[in-house]
Formats: sequence, structure tokens, C-alpha cells
Amino acid sequence: MKKLILAIVVAYVVLMGTNYLVHSVWLMPDYDAIPLSHRSAEGIMHRFWAMALGQFFFAAMFAYIYTRGREKKEWMPQGIRYGIVMTFMTVVPYSLSEYVVYRVPYMLAVKWMVAGGIQLIILGLIVAAICKDGATARAA
Repeated sequence: MKKLILAIVVAYVVLMGTNYLVHSVWLMPDYDAIPLSHRSAEGIMHRFWAMALGQFFFAAMFAYIYTRGREKKEWMPQGIRYGIVMTFMTVVPYSLSEYVVYRVPYMLAVKWMVAGGIQLIILGLIVAAICKDGATARAA
């Protein structure tokens, strides 16, 4: 249980940090090129609690699901595989849906998928490293 809680906390911090880097640094020029594509900084901060809560739930479920499906194998390949699987389960469908609903260039949707995939592989590695068994760690 301690490993799960630690994995949730670390995954949450990394998720929030990488979200900032992806959306507020790397993709902000793309967003700025689309008039009215996002709220003002004040509007975002007013509703920031909702994003923070949603990202916490995502991190918690991401770590929890990993702990229920991990195998007694090396943690690194499992973490990478889990990140890829979760990308296809969450990031890709969400990005494609957003592309259909909102007026954004297809390259922005591609960037969402690439960035999200990298994020989830990193999270998969972090969660796998934290939640590895002692016996599995020695076998690796």
C-alpha cells in the first residue's frame, strides 16, 4: 500500500509538471495561433482545481491499474508496455475526439498524441520502478 501511495503521488507530480511543459511551454504557440481556443490565464486559474482533481484521479487510477496487472517480470519493459497501452486507451481516443469536436489543426492533435504517449511511458516507468517487487527487482 505504501508503494501504491508513493506511486500515485509521484505520478501526479510528474503528470502536472509534464502537462505544464507540454501545454504551457511547447504547445502554447499552437494554441495562440488559434483564436479563442483556450481561456484566459485568469479563467484557467479560476478553474484550475478541476484540472488538478482530474489529474489526481488519473494518476491514482493509472498507478492502481498497474499494480493489479503487473507480472513477475522485469519492471522496465512492463512500465514501457503499460505506458504504451494506456496511451492507446486514453490519449489517442481523446485526441482524435478533440480533433473532431474543436477546430484545431491535425498537427496539434498529432502533437497531443505524441506528447501524451511520452508522458504515459514516463509515468509507466515511474510507477513500475516504484511498485516493483523485491524478488522481481533482483531477477532483473
